[in-house]
Amino acid sequence: MRTALVIVALAVASCFLVSCGPKEPDMAALKKTVDDYNAASKTALMGGDLDKPVSFFEDDGMEMAPNMMTAKGKDAIKAMWSQMMSSGMKMMAVDFTTVDLQASGNLAYEIGNYEMTVSAPKMAEMKDKGKYITIWHQQADGTWKLRAETWNSDMPIPSMEKPSKKAASKHKMMSKKTSKKKMTAKKAPAKKKTTKKSSSKKKK
Repeated sequence: MRTALVIVALAVASCFLVSCGPKEPDMAALKKTVDDYNAASKTALMGGDLDKPVSFFEDDGMEMAPNMMTAKGKDAIKAMWSQMMSSGMKMMAVDFTTVDLQASGNLAYEIGNYEMTVSAPKMAEMKDKGKYITIWHQQADGTWKLRAETWNSDMPIPSMEKPSKKAASKHKMMSKKTSKKKMTAKKAPAKKKTTKKSSSKKKK
């Protein structure tokens, strides 16, 4: 009898622990939210409404763009994007690809790649590609909100790019010409200044 009571007690305790333990995140719901955010971001970057992607952020969410101070809060994030778009930069094509999406408890992250074609006044179209990471936080009502986002380009910094063979050859030729001119200037003797003497004949 005691053994039976112990077995029942253990079974009840086990059911209680399972029901009270943390629930597994709904990955389908999370993926839909992430996909919706990426779609809204693409539309906004190509000239659409900025309010839509900003609405995915938590009230104190953070946008950590490269070479800029962190924008914290929805108003600051929207202002940052508005400033970038008003600078004359225009997105001709935008694509986001999720590479990894993981969640544990009430936190999740997405790792992805992006590709963009950008145009700016008095400049030719430029292509950019890189990677990004987003951190998501599940709210009390079960929805997911964006806690933080950051990204950076895979493209090399212009000053770090190796010069083309043609440019390197031209630079070499210019250097030789400059050196030759300097050597010629050193070898050439300095011209002596001559003065004309006036002579006057005495009249006898």
